[in-house]
Order: sequence, then C-alpha cells, then structure tokens
Amino acid sequence: MSKKAAIILAPGYEELEAVAVIDMLRRAGVDIKIVALEEGPVPSARDVKIVPDVIFDEIKDEKFDLVVLPGGIDSTERLSKDERVVSLLKRQLDEERMIGAICAAPTVLDKHGLSEGKTITCHPVCQEAVKNSRLSQDRVVTDGLLITSKGPGTALEFALKLVERLCGREKMEEVNKGVLAKI
Repeated sequence: MSKKAAIILAPGYEELEAVAVIDMLRRAGVDIKIVALEEGPVPSARDVKIVPDVIFDEIKDEKFDLVVLPGGIDSTERLSKDERVVSLLKRQLDEERMIGAICAAPTVLDKHGLSEGKTITCHPVCQEAVKNSRLSQDRVVTDGLLITSKGPGTALEFALKLVERLCGREKMEEVNKGVLAKI
C-alpha cells in the first residue's frame, strides 16, 4: 500500500523546499497531495505559483503518514495562525504519524507545543523564536515523529530523509541514484 503525504502551501512559501519535497516523494512512489489553504494557485516568496491538488477543507479529515510544512516567513505565519492546520498537526502526533517542517516552519511546531522537549532545527533567523524545544545546528534533525531542517539549501537532504522515514533506506538510495544529492 502506497504511503500518503500532504504538503500544505500558504502564500509566501519557499519554493525550493516545497518542490524538492514534492519531487522526491513522488519519485519514491508516495501519494503526496499539494494542499492550499484556499482556492487558486499559491504564490511563493518569489511569486512562483503552484496549482494545488486540493484545498485544505477537502482533506481535513484524511489520514496521512506524513504532513509537511515548507518554510517562508509569510507562509509560516499563515500556517501558525490557521487553526485547521494546527488541529491537523496535533492529530498527526496524537495518532503517531510524522510531521516534516523546514526553514521557518519548525517554529509552528514549537509555538503550539508540538515539539516540546524534542530536538528540532530551523533557519538561523528563526532560532530566537524557539522557546519550548531543544535547538540543534544540524542540517536535518529527526526526533521521534518530527523531521526538521534548516532551509532551502538543505531541502534535498530533508526530502530524502522524509523518503527514508516513509519508505526505507533502500528506496531513498534508489531515488538518490537519479538525483545525486550528497547524503
């Protein structure tokens, strides 16, 4: 049975982080849905527009093996303030399913107590916002059900770690044969 994932896009997301995750998970055969908070193409921080597969309200009750939050300051603020997103993230952890967050997005987990007592990493400009979690300087950090990463330059490493956690090391290595990322 294929693994299911969702990546949630809000205006201002980091395009490298979103596209790297979508691409690597699809290469691995993961059924990943691109989810927008509202109708229409979602503009990134540099106005790259991605057409979502679905809007949030269409998937709010679905179960995903993994939910991913790409970074971007504006996107992260929107995701953090959206109670539907926070509720989905809480349910992910309550039901022992994974969350991935990169760049500024790990601050959403910290702000809502979802990474309390856990080790996370995030973009250096966001580190002061982390109050309830242990902060690592590593590029990609896995602690239990949480996988976090620093930013656009770590997006491939992060995406491949997500593949490894969902599909196993062998699948991750198979995907990387075509990608040639340094892992």
